[in-house]
Amino acid sequence: MSKIRNFGPCSVVAAGAFLLAVVGCGSIAHPNPDAKPSDAKPSDGSPAYVPADGADATAIDSSDASLDTSSDASSDADAGQDAPAPTVVATLGAVPASLALNADLLYVTLVETAAGHDGKVLSVSKTGVDATPDAGVTTLASGLNQPRAIAVSDGRVLWADSESAFPHNPSVNAMPLAGGTPTEVVAASTMTRLPIAGSVLYALTGNTTTISAVPLTSVDGGAPTVIYPGNPPNGLVNPDSDGAFVYFFAPGTTNEDLLKVAVGGGAASPLVLNATSGSVNYDYLVDDASTIYWSDSGSGSVFSLAKAGGTTKFTVATISSGSGAVQLVLDGQNIYALAPAKLLRFPKAGGTPVVLASVADSGSERYVASLGNAIALAVDDAFVYWLYEGHGQILKLAK
Repeated sequence: MSKIRNFGPCSVVAAGAFLLAVVGCGSIAHPNPDAKPSDAKPSDGSPAYVPADGADATAIDSSDASLDTSSDASSDADAGQDAPAPTVVATLGAVPASLALNADLLYVTLVETAAGHDGKVLSVSKTGVDATPDAGVTTLASGLNQPRAIAVSDGRVLWADSESAFPHNPSVNAMPLAGGTPTEVVAASTMTRLPIAGSVLYALTGNTTTISAVPLTSVDGGAPTVIYPGNPPNGLVNPDSDGAFVYFFAPGTTNEDLLKVAVGGGAASPLVLNATSGSVNYDYLVDDASTIYWSDSGSGSVFSLAKAGGTTKFTVATISSGSGAVQLVLDGQNIYALAPAKLLRFPKAGGTPVVLASVADSGSERYVASLGNAIALAVDDAFVYWLYEGHGQILKLAK
């Protein structure tokens, strides 16, 4: 299978300890999957939780301009009652990047250290309490170069990785849920999101300029089929699919536009022009049966658009302007949002966000809503699960 070996007319610039940004690819800055943290070891000490008890939930750190402490009705709200600290499902011993939930197990990728080639894929029971690599955490794969986004499909765990120095050989790999020998599913440019609908992965290919459908029913994924040729050199970002369409961001005249393309291929249709105003790599896109939802890192808002038609976006909630990455996950009635220092909940129909948990936004005391925005949030019927970069942990809280 051929592999992607260059990223076109792009240049690499530094953008923090955990990632680099690739610029010069249209208007999109792509995260560098080869960037290594300077110290991929969680901080010591107890978690610096700020209880959502009505007084401190929104005033997390008044010195941090990215946190919104205003009284605007659309801004973060306190839980309004004493809330328990999150349960520590597992302490992993290294910085986690991405989280997936399948039945009773959580799957997580661990970031490589500065030494390189020591990233991992782990699993742990979602009912675990204070599990560790010595007791309760299972190592499925080790010696990995840059494991980032993770997902589960058709009895296998899949993750994005890069075999060698950026920009060479990004790929999606897979192994049985219980572990085994990893196999390459497809050479794909994305490191942050593995959108799967049914048994098909909709991957960014061609240096993130195209979208390809990859069947997951065979071990190697089979030959990918390009369903959208894109508009090179403009990159595409953060796709999601409902099995009928793939929704994604692409550079517009001034900001990023929201588009869709049928899973069978064809021309892309614009849905919302200027849908986002921040760094599109930190904007997150999800959908349910009737609606598309996305976060805008520029305004700090979460928007929605009905699939039935229309081009006017609806402001579901405002979290905090300039907060950076905000990830979203859905259940029946609510949206759960993970920002660098807050976990929030608000209704799909719109409303004031309630802070469920938070940490002091300083140093390494951050939840994982970075690392190129690899998925770090999951829900089931009873709990919400997320990653805590500062202490290398998986946390959970009753919904």
